[in-house]
Amino acid sequence: MSATSLKPVIEKLESLFSSFNQKFYNGELQTPVITVSPDTTKGAYGWCTSWKAWSNLDPDNKTTDISQMSKADLDAMRNEGFYEINICAEHLARPFEQVAETLLHEMVHLYNLQIGVQDTSRNGTYHNKKFKEAAEQHGLDVGKDPKYGWTITTLDEDARAFVDSLQDKKFELHRKHLPKIPGLSKAKQSSRKYVCPMCGLIIRATKEVNVICGDCGCAFEEDE
Repeated sequence: MSATSLKPVIEKLESLFSSFNQKFYNGELQTPVITVSPDTTKGAYGWCTSWKAWSNLDPDNKTTDISQMSKADLDAMRNEGFYEINICAEHLARPFEQVAETLLHEMVHLYNLQIGVQDTSRNGTYHNKKFKEAAEQHGLDVGKDPKYGWTITTLDEDARAFVDSLQDKKFELHRKHLPKIPGLSKAKQSSRKYVCPMCGLIIRATKEVNVICGDCGCAFEEDE
């Protein structure tokens, strides 16, 4: 039996990004690192990082101690490298058109980051009118959610016709949702520890949270 790999899935998403970039952005979007990973937000179909989460390896393979860096140096470090667009692995089982819409949605965030427009608030969950305006200019119809703002997106007529014209419209793999096992419950924790991966700031919460560091602009990561 041959080894199973995510490589074809990633390559298909990269090809779709390239096609959308040419069709709706004249090829002007910076190419991000495209990833597929589990949904850690319990509901998101995907995300685009608000900071350049990926960088090339230091040729001397040195590890940078960010805890000793100044804010100016941290800001400079944030501006180097590549943004990340992630498509949540559990949602690859949706129809191809819906996965394509998710990618195009995240590309709007990438576009606004590139031109310096803030299109969300409330830790990236509320989509404002700046997002709506950019989305409607780049292949999406937009509706408003009472809690999350202008976040409901679907392919517009032009984008739908473009996706329909593509040859290969399926993904061979998707990640299963964790099955619920009767009688098994997660042990309660009094608090959770979260660490900013850039500056090392630590916060604690009594429940799962999605928080962005005000200094670095990157999401806190739960420390096991």
